[in-house]
Amino acid sequence: MTRSIRAGSQASLATLAAVALAIVLILVLTVVPLANNDVWILMKVGELIVQTGKIPQTILFAFTTVADNHFNAHEWLVSVIYHEFDNVFGLARLKWVVGIFALVQFFLSARLAWQRSRSLGIALLMALLAMICANDRFVLRPELFALLLLVCLLLALDRYRRDRRWTTLLWTIPVAVVWANCHGSFLLAPVVTSLFALGEALTAATAATGTLGVRLRAGWRVGLPYAVAAVAMTAGCAINPAGWSLLAFPFQLQQSEAMRRLIKEWLPTFSPLFMETRAFWVFVAVGLVALATVVVRRRFLGFTDALLFLSFSALALERSRHIVWFGFIALYVCSGLVHGLATDRRRELQWRAASAGFALMALCVCIRWGNVDYSYFYDAPSNNFSPALVAELADPGVRGNVFNSYELGGELIYREWPRLKPSSGLRLLVDEKLLNLFLEGNRVNYMLLLRRDLDAGVRSMPSIRANWRIRLTDGDIFLIERNVHLPPADPAAPSPPTSALPSGSTTR
Repeated sequence: MTRSIRAGSQASLATLAAVALAIVLILVLTVVPLANNDVWILMKVGELIVQTGKIPQTILFAFTTVADNHFNAHEWLVSVIYHEFDNVFGLARLKWVVGIFALVQFFLSARLAWQRSRSLGIALLMALLAMICANDRFVLRPELFALLLLVCLLLALDRYRRDRRWTTLLWTIPVAVVWANCHGSFLLAPVVTSLFALGEALTAATAATGTLGVRLRAGWRVGLPYAVAAVAMTAGCAINPAGWSLLAFPFQLQQSEAMRRLIKEWLPTFSPLFMETRAFWVFVAVGLVALATVVVRRRFLGFTDALLFLSFSALALERSRHIVWFGFIALYVCSGLVHGLATDRRRELQWRAASAGFALMALCVCIRWGNVDYSYFYDAPSNNFSPALVAELADPGVRGNVFNSYELGGELIYREWPRLKPSSGLRLLVDEKLLNLFLEGNRVNYMLLLRRDLDAGVRSMPSIRANWRIRLTDGDIFLIERNVHLPPADPAAPSPPTSALPSGSTTR
């Protein structure tokens, strides 16, 4: 009797420690200051949608003719939601919104892993690994919604996999519709469902006895509901402001050379720049653990799990931004493979203790060295404006066109557009003649540059040194003003040079 009470007490303590430490770790990993450039433009687009009732159709924000180029606001729903979060909570508290998203993501992931492994200890441990693998991109971006929807989709598909009730698959359609209005990765939803269709069909066909025709029919019967759901999800993705044309967008994005060259998140996974980051080595560690689990438990690996693991491993190895999906797919696959490893109370207690120990160790590492993205609760690497710069730019006398570093365009748009209109261009930073033609032709009286870009060549240009002055700097960002302002352009004059890129306009 005493031994039973002691065992129950140990189990309760281990469970409490594992859950509490996991929650604290998730918050330490994700509740960090706002630091990504995309969220500024998202909130501004959301503000415009709320104010006008219309989704912007052009780039709009730049002062060059690029402003008239088509803009695919495929993340319009997230823009509106983040704008409302900003209104309700304010900028300083938005980091807690990310923390809430992270906790929901963690508990849904743990639920999914428990559903397959039937072990709370294993589920908590795998959910933590998946969250750490995604931590580099777990910031206030549209991907937060996409990741939640991925886990919801896996929960629905796995439930149908067990109970075979066709009504369960109906949940996949609203998942696809919401995903298509939140993030450009929406086609992953029908792709994942199609992998289930193929994998479950192969499983049923190989398990059936009889002639080849009998086996094919058995596979067809099992795979057909998934296939129908995948087709319905693809059709559901067309329920968005752009209609069917949005379905081509992910392919256009994947083939865009500009995205691949200019946007860091589109770097190849094994590019030297990405391999220098913590995110790469976290992915390697989680990937090796997942691969070892698959190899050791391979006799339990079914067709569906193999297809999922291989497809998303290939995706993660191709582009660094796709790593974020891998952790949750690996969680789904591996949690099914380890089913049965915690069949008795003693082993389950060991798994819960291991989860608590891992969470404590990771927590100590984060407190000392920051999260995967080098951020802490009180500080995060960013190009955010200082309070002094925010106040200076808020001066009504500061108005017109601004030539700026790419990373600074988003916050400038959020805070001061349309009084201040930005644009940027890498070539202009090192070509004095071209830069002057651009600045004069577009009547630019202000530059907002990172030290990196100022030192790249602008600082040493004789014409810039003679005609411009530093109005304000915090040491990292420089607000530079023309000594004698150029008058506004004559509307009837020919269009000036527009070789610059639309500042801060990114496609996620």
